[in-house]
Amino acid sequence: MKKIILVLIGILIISCSKESETKYSTDSEKVFLIITENTTEIELAKIASEFKAERNITVDFSKTEFSENGKIKNLNLEVDCNDGFKGIAKSSGVILKAKNSGFSRDYSENSKVPFVIGAM
Repeated sequence: MKKIILVLIGILIISCSKESETKYSTDSEKVFLIITENTTEIELAKIASEFKAERNITVDFSKTEFSENGKIKNLNLEVDCNDGFKGIAKSSGVILKAKNSGFSRDYSENSKVPFVIGAM
């Protein structure tokens, strides 16, 4: 019985864990950005530049607040894929501690969800 409880606790911990590093991709049919509580202003500037150059996606985080160490305090993200898909996501630092934020753009022809922005 104790083994079953320990296994269930382990599964719960693993399923509740979230990414702690910023992740993004511009190389595939599915472009995405995952912003965490550890994402920095420098990272976002680099990523926004890459999205614009490689996919013509405008990522505006100019209204985002950063702490003295450069990490996100309050997220205000605006994304325009320049193909009809765009959106805004806002998250406080408290929310980012619990859930990552960002966006995903799926360019595949039969995509059921071509664009999503917000909790990731």
